[in-house]
Amino acid sequence: MPFFQGRHTALYRALDRSQAIVRFRPDGTVIDANDAFLAATGYDRREVLGQHHGMFMPAGGADTPDYAAFWEALRAGEFRRGEFLRRNRRGEALWLQASYNPVRGPFGRVRSIVKIASDITEEKNRTADMRSQMEAIDRSQAVISFALDGTILDANENFLAAMGYRLDEVRGRHHRLFVDPAYADSVEYRAFWETLRAGTFQAGEFRRIGNRGREVWIRAAYNPVLTADGTPVRVVKFATDITEEKRLSVDAQSKIAAIDRSQAVIEFRPDGTILTANENFLAAMGYALHEIEGKHHSLFVDPSERDSAAYEAFWADLRGGKSQQAEYRRLGKGGKEIWIQATYNPTFDASGALVKIVKFATDITAEVAIRREVELLSLVANETDNSVIITDADRRIEYVNRGFERLTGYTAAEVMGKSPGAILQGALTDPATVARVREKLDRRQPFCEEILNYTKAGEPYWISLAINPVYAKDGTLVRFVSIQANVTETKLKSIDFDVQLKAIGDANAIVEWSDRYRFLKANARLTETGGVTEGEIGIDSILGEAGVEALRGGAVVRREVSWPGEGGRRIWFDAVFAAVRAVDGAVERYIMFGSDITDRQEVVGSSLDALEGVIASSDKIVKIVDRLDEIANQTSLLSLNATIEAARAGPAGAGFTVVANEIRSLAARSTTEAQQIAGLISESSARVGRLAGSLNRLRKGGMAAQEEARAPTGSQREAS
Repeated sequence: MPFFQGRHTALYRALDRSQAIVRFRPDGTVIDANDAFLAATGYDRREVLGQHHGMFMPAGGADTPDYAAFWEALRAGEFRRGEFLRRNRRGEALWLQASYNPVRGPFGRVRSIVKIASDITEEKNRTADMRSQMEAIDRSQAVISFALDGTILDANENFLAAMGYRLDEVRGRHHRLFVDPAYADSVEYRAFWETLRAGTFQAGEFRRIGNRGREVWIRAAYNPVLTADGTPVRVVKFATDITEEKRLSVDAQSKIAAIDRSQAVIEFRPDGTILTANENFLAAMGYALHEIEGKHHSLFVDPSERDSAAYEAFWADLRGGKSQQAEYRRLGKGGKEIWIQATYNPTFDASGALVKIVKFATDITAEVAIRREVELLSLVANETDNSVIITDADRRIEYVNRGFERLTGYTAAEVMGKSPGAILQGALTDPATVARVREKLDRRQPFCEEILNYTKAGEPYWISLAINPVYAKDGTLVRFVSIQANVTETKLKSIDFDVQLKAIGDANAIVEWSDRYRFLKANARLTETGGVTEGEIGIDSILGEAGVEALRGGAVVRREVSWPGEGGRRIWFDAVFAAVRAVDGAVERYIMFGSDITDRQEVVGSSLDALEGVIASSDKIVKIVDRLDEIANQTSLLSLNATIEAARAGPAGAGFTVVANEIRSLAARSTTEAQQIAGLISESSARVGRLAGSLNRLRKGGMAAQEEARAPTGSQREAS
């Protein structure tokens, strides 16, 4: 039956179709309700007729003083309108936009209450949902609203906390407060706000400036708010502070860049196909990127390993998400053996799916070579006469061989756990050598050194030691291996040779020339003898070209040579010349060892002068003897004539004959003696002549060598 029975105006019919209408007595009892009301509440008409309005109230709502006052006002004729929370037949919340209208009779008394309502439950729920979302956004995000010109209208606490401002410090100011001044004046910034004023949404990561110039990074969306006809009226920005995230991202990128600079990096698909590789990896393996891109990892593996079950299991584990870490033998371009310390790291996307394998590697080829050498030396250790010591990473003895026991006199038990230096070094061990050894051990470098040690009995001995660090597979230092050879005899010979060399240097002038004949240096002995070192005194000016060529040919040349001295004086040396050669046989320099014979040369000169005087005197004596011989001959002739004349005189000449015979006999003896003197003088002259000849040849030989040295050499003639 129609709610407005007997009233058939179009207005009431329209109202009955569009609104939920229910009529109550002044005490709240339901008189009637239309279909729209019944549909909204879920009741049948029979279920509500005669029931009190309280049946539509939420639990306990009808028992409150406010509810009683509400009906008291209606009975007094007061109009009520608003949004009311009610419940439907199922007990669910029902929101009504309603007006309660008291209807008066002819005498002004309220006869009934008519309620006209609209079901706004869905709208209310939408509004509540929207409000909840906005509250959630307000709690979790930084929110700020702007006028279309960029003026700040409002900002929530999250935004203010992120930027370090109070609301009164930002409200009414322009958005450029939060950007770098250079950017605020840019065309890009103006275009940004023009786009927002046109109603276009903007989103991204933005660098902003907080209070006191603090850098703030936000992930934000600038949302133009539109009217029903699509006209922008303001801009609301929802933002999240990602400053820390950005810092971590930059830090992570920096670390990745550092890894890329310091390590060899290559990426693979899960099936082992090469995606890319960095320069370090390519340099280590000897390939260009285009030579390996798209090929399988097995390119770097020995053929004997490629088809093995272990290699297949290796990639199966990686595809299963299991990382791999070890030292690996790989093959570079051309089959070159390369050892790497590497980790293979499965990489997953956000859903947990494996997307690629990233390998970080370090080239340890050189390290492996050193370890191999140490291992080979270790094999020799048990058989060698050399001393072998193995210490832990703290340099405490773990092992010594029998060679150590024989060399030092210590047993293995006596030295175990001790420092080698503490038991072997003594009073005369060089502190500088000890410091060098300690420094190299600290730096974990393989090295060689010579050092003076002492036996258990206190006897000193020299060793040449080689020490190598040994590392575990993870790169941890685990021990040192030291191999020591007894070089005492060699060292003593070297010391003796140094002493001899010093003695030679003290007794001889030593001069060095370059392979180009240029004077380099001389020892103090040269200047002590009076020799000078100024000017260009080439070896070719001393020996001559022939002498230098003899040296270049491998000969050792010995000569008496003259050297310029102070004040124009010549210094004479009995000198030995030799060429000093490099390993390849090429002449590096020339050297002279010379004994000073200047005094001898001066004696020879003086002797020659004296001998020449003797020879001159001998010549004079010979002449005198010759004259004596001539006088004796004449005397003999005179005595013969006297004898003849005495014979003619007869007896009167007999006495004169005797005298003549005596004179003849004396002349004969004078001749004989003169002849003997002449013989002796001749023999002496011959001997003096031979001695003078020898001295002349000795002096002239040195002078000839000097003259030959002064003759132009090939290099000098070429220079001329």
